[in-house]
Amino acid sequence: MNTIFTFDWDKVYPHVFEALQIGSAVLRDGVAYWSETSGKSGIIQHMPLKSVVLDQADLNDLTSAISKVQKMVQGAQAASLVATAVSTGIIVGAIVVQTIYLANKIDTLQNEVDLISQDVNSQNIIYFMSRMSEYFGVVESARILLLDKALVDDTRTMADHLIMDLSIKRNELMSLIDNLVAFADQVSERHLTHMLDFITTMLDILPKAIFIECQLCDRYGKFSLAEHLMRESSKRYEGILANYRAWCNDRVKQVIMGKSDPRALCFHEKKDDLKALFDSVSNNLLLAPAMPIRLENNR
Repeated sequence: MNTIFTFDWDKVYPHVFEALQIGSAVLRDGVAYWSETSGKSGIIQHMPLKSVVLDQADLNDLTSAISKVQKMVQGAQAASLVATAVSTGIIVGAIVVQTIYLANKIDTLQNEVDLISQDVNSQNIIYFMSRMSEYFGVVESARILLLDKALVDDTRTMADHLIMDLSIKRNELMSLIDNLVAFADQVSERHLTHMLDFITTMLDILPKAIFIECQLCDRYGKFSLAEHLMRESSKRYEGILANYRAWCNDRVKQVIMGKSDPRALCFHEKKDDLKALFDSVSNNLLLAPAMPIRLENNR
């Protein structure tokens, strides 16, 4: 599970390169299709793949993994491939789907759920976090399904149910996040540390989950649905993240202003984790719409 497959750009047809550069082609689940603006339809090329082996440490550090794969791809291409948003997004997506990276993230989140459930004596919060566990359990089921394209015909009915469950549970999750933040205002300093870790981890995983959901739609030919889900989910996620950032910033300001509330110090202590979440390049790439690939002319 440390091997990912990314595109072998040396084997991509020249006319596919050109179409991708000008936006006349789009990439869906490893296949290049003519875009609506091209005036054509259908498949142009099944994109050739190459395998890249990652170290175990790379699976815990997405930035390190992206950098490693980019260097290997660019080296093989003799600098013909420019590191662009779309190529990096493909690498990020491959790591999320094909390796155990996401499973490790979900395990981390589950540990936070267990800690908070033990510490906080509230039926509301325990119920809330059980719903979170359900959602990410479905996400992991979808990721496992995506590992083998040969299963498409056998799993079409299962995939339809997963897509429906993912959509429902995602919307429930997003609606409940604000309630969780409001609840965090009421807990003690000791409990607040766990709550911040939990919320931050959850918001870091959510873009990966949305990407998995859209990839599942693409895998089963629901291209318009995939675009719609990505567009609308991205907007809502950005709003939730902005609200969380404003809430955290307000608490940090309490420290700067010399307020005596010791709970405010938790936010200051978690500033590095919070900054990593708010400035996450990988999350932005996973939620970004596909962009034309820019290649140097001396390919």
